[in-house]
Amino acid sequence: MRVFKALLFIVFITLVALIYVHQQVELVKLSYAIGCKDKKIKEMLDYNEALGYNIENLEDPSRLEKILTAKNIDLAMPRPGNVVRVAKANPGKAHEDLRMIGLDKKLNILSFLEFFSSKAEAQTSKR
Repeated sequence: MRVFKALLFIVFITLVALIYVHQQVELVKLSYAIGCKDKKIKEMLDYNEALGYNIENLEDPSRLEKILTAKNIDLAMPRPGNVVRVAKANPGKAHEDLRMIGLDKKLNILSFLEFFSSKAEAQTSKR
């Protein structure tokens, strides 16, 4: 009977240790994923700012006039069939799309062990 209790105690301690290690591994994987997503979002926002600057620079009428006169290009009014109107994108929606990147849930075989750990959700700060 004493051997059975000792064996049961060892199994219990081993199970608790495995659950703890699993929790820590999931924590590290989650922090790595968050870091990768933050880096990707920062890159996208920087690229967006660069594109915005380029659009503003390219649409500058004085710059366009200088380029056209330098290349001796004559412009004529377009015919009605040659004009295409494009609606402007909603800038708030683009921000929402960035936040939705990579939120798909992967299959986790050991997800039943999450019952033993506490859950925490990240809070975003409003700018």
